[in-house]
Amino acid sequence: MTTMLQSDIQISPEVREEAVFFEVNGETLRGILCLPATGKARTGLIFAHGWSGNRHGPAGMLCTLARTFAASGVASLRFDFRGRGESGGDGLNATLTTMADDLVAATAFFSEHTQLARPWYLGLCSGGNVTIGTLNRLPQAQGLIMLSVYPFSDGDAFGRDVHRTLHYVKVYWHKACRGETWRRLFQGDVHLKQVGNVLFGHLLKRGANKRKEGEDAKGTNAGAAKDAGDNAAASGASRVKGQVAKAAASESRLQGKDAPKKHLAKLRADLPGLMFYGTADPDAPAAMAYFGDYIREHKLPMRIEVLDGANHNFSSQAWLDAIARQTLEFMKG
Repeated sequence: MTTMLQSDIQISPEVREEAVFFEVNGETLRGILCLPATGKARTGLIFAHGWSGNRHGPAGMLCTLARTFAASGVASLRFDFRGRGESGGDGLNATLTTMADDLVAATAFFSEHTQLARPWYLGLCSGGNVTIGTLNRLPQAQGLIMLSVYPFSDGDAFGRDVHRTLHYVKVYWHKACRGETWRRLFQGDVHLKQVGNVLFGHLLKRGANKRKEGEDAKGTNAGAAKDAGDNAAASGASRVKGQVAKAAASESRLQGKDAPKKHLAKLRADLPGLMFYGTADPDAPAAMAYFGDYIREHKLPMRIEVLDGANHNFSSQAWLDAIARQTLEFMKG
């Protein structure tokens, strides 16, 4: 007996979801349309997950956000990029360029099936960089919502690494003030070598990282301008390998305020954007300075929101509620 899975499910009185698929270069991409159950959507949003993730997001955060948006009248599509989740394709062959192609195809599919011609885009980490880098191929974009997005670059920033060290020094200092920490230390449950690696490993590896980037990925992530559809010719095996290894290893974190900003030129004066970072994310200050300087310099209609105590993946429901509330207000204009 064959069991047929439902493709359309009523999640709640306000939300229904539909399993969908579409084709990109001979591969099948799978996703979920999340729709208001009680009427036509007032606007739409397309999700772009991070490099090593899938359409659900860490701990289902993208799924949670999509359903919250649908309950407020916003339709959305969250899909797996090629080589991730349930989509076809080989993950080892996935690049930032293939992700850009997938996002363009997802936009066409979403617009056709919802009749929403001007969607918003929500990008998480690398997905945010891919979205920004693809804007020249997304003229219909209505606005951007960016979560924990860091700038791509050809090298890591010393200032960013110092800030990360200071962040963890503060964390470990608070732990050192607790008797429980000393008890665990004497019992052998705390390994000082691991603590030292967290505090200083990224600084000690700077030279090796730069040499590796120079050998394996010369320019492959510079500003992500090339990874958004402008770099189809640069698909040689060694170049792709370097791009995949670099992005997968760092999830966009080998960056800093001094990273190239050419790819940000795709941001437009008519394109509003809302960026979220958490104070518990040690890499956030460098990213906020990088994007903030560009936003102010070019007078872009974008703003940065900081959530107190939030980590990179906004793992608390309270933080997701805050993101959803502010995003819905922002999308209303």
